Amino acid sequence: MGYYKLYHQSSRAVRVGAVMTDGVAEHERARAIQSELEERAIKMSRTATWGGLPTQASYGPSDRVAADYARDVGDPGEFPFTRGAYPQMYRSRMWTLRNIVGYGAPEDTREGIDNALKMGTAGINVVLDTLSQEAIDPDHPAFSADAGQEGCSLPTVRDVERLLAGIDVTLTDVAWHSTMMIYPMVVAMATKQGRDLSRLQGSHMPDHLQLRLGGWSDVIVPADLGHRTTVDCIEYSVKHTPRWALGCPQAYDLRERGLSASGEIALGMAIINLTMTDLIARGLHVDEIAPSFAWVSAVDVDFFEEVAKFRALRRVWSRTMKDRFGAKNTPSMRLRVACHTSGRSLVYQQPLNNLTRTAVQTLAAILGGVQSVETCTFDEPISIPTEEARELATRTQQILAHEVGAARTADPLGGSYYVEALTDQVEAAAMALLGRIESIGLVRAIENGTIEGLMDEYNYNFKRELDTQKRVVVGVNRFIPSQQSVPGRFKYDPARMTAHLQRFQELKAGRDQVQVKQKIAALYRAARRRDNTHPAMVDALIADASIAETWGTVRCANGLPYDPFRVLASPFEYPEV
Repeated sequence: MGYYKLYHQSSRAVRVGAVMTDGVAEHERARAIQSELEERAIKMSRTATWGGLPTQASYGPSDRVAADYARDVGDPGEFPFTRGAYPQMYRSRMWTLRNIVGYGAPEDTREGIDNALKMGTAGINVVLDTLSQEAIDPDHPAFSADAGQEGCSLPTVRDVERLLAGIDVTLTDVAWHSTMMIYPMVVAMATKQGRDLSRLQGSHMPDHLQLRLGGWSDVIVPADLGHRTTVDCIEYSVKHTPRWALGCPQAYDLRERGLSASGEIALGMAIINLTMTDLIARGLHVDEIAPSFAWVSAVDVDFFEEVAKFRALRRVWSRTMKDRFGAKNTPSMRLRVACHTSGRSLVYQQPLNNLTRTAVQTLAAILGGVQSVETCTFDEPISIPTEEARELATRTQQILAHEVGAARTADPLGGSYYVEALTDQVEAAAMALLGRIESIGLVRAIENGTIEGLMDEYNYNFKRELDTQKRVVVGVNRFIPSQQSVPGRFKYDPARMTAHLQRFQELKAGRDQVQVKQKIAALYRAARRRDNTHPAMVDALIADASIAETWGTVRCANGLPYDPFRVLASPFEYPEV
């Protein structure tokens, strides 16, 4: 019932109630309507930020008395890069418009990629299914029904070749929303094709610690092994594929697991600091490493807090690279940010409302000065995105770029008393939490549950605030419609997945078994010696070893079960070392 209809009903009820014999009933009805009007009125529901930082009713010059513009803010493209990574920002180069695609067999996902490119997507983002992300083969007896769900199934290099048929990976940037095994698979494919690895383009997310913290537990990736694998991957990439971008830290999943904006900076920097320290200990210099990094970030629904977060993040990064690690070159101190809008913030109820949420988040990312944006589709809480939803996500960015004028000037909110004060506030909270984490030691803080305890506390407080309506989510705990339509769901033909599974089993049966065993044995020896395992993993994958066979061998060499779920034993006999 609309506002005006309610208003006129209320007025009529009062007039009629004056002359009706049952005036009490009419009066009560009018009061009920008035109460409903008040319930629907927009009122201030929260004065703290979404991340819990207190705010004031207004801000002015007195809130930044000690601030020094050159030291703390600087012009866009100048240290400490608070106002942006580049002087002209989007006038010189627009952010990359990305659209995540991934479902079913490689052929299914390739079809989705081609459709996304027709819509105007400028960057290819591929998401793998959960089995591929955990390095579990699609024929695993406990999980074969999950293959191809919520992402593309890629268990072998030959499947990567099918997905990228006709695409030159030294000319086309493909971003992989994955951590385990995808990088050595792409390197193996490029090697098979005779490509120059020094020209290999693309990106992935080598942050294995976030896997441990993102809900996978130490059964899948123990913290120590995960961190060493991250360092191995980055070392190999810096030396052999210098044009390959490294999405580290993968702070998106950390944020979605349960962190505030300042918490994202704190935990992400703890991962960066430990990773950088260990890479330098292997003989690399920060100026060799840092330019390859891109911070993978989530942008939530609190518009001003997210803008402040990106500004604070660049400042923290630049000062850390310069003061802590001795960076001399500008690209090392100039952080690139790859941003995805928050899937966690989207809700099943009234899913079209998610279009508003993602539009606000995308605008916050752009005004915060990120280098690439993937806008979530409104139907992500429901199913794999439909074609219509993906197109609307793409159009959101195009409208912001070409109609709204969001790209017109660098850091357009810079100088706002509120934004500058909030930037300082986010940074201060982040540095306090970072100090707490590093006083314990990152790996130890993960292993003893400190980090997950912080995340659980955040989630508990979030849920409690929803239950008490101290935090309002439209359609969830307020403004709930009496009836809701059932949203449409993505559908695809499973026939390709059936053929994909059969093809996978035929490959394992028909490959050169002697060569596979030789390469697997070499990988086992390298892992036992604690050598960088990536060269041996690439060789095993070229020989048609699967992801589970390759990673399972690394697990065995580190004293772990071949199959993290203890269903399968290793099919290989490993050499004595």
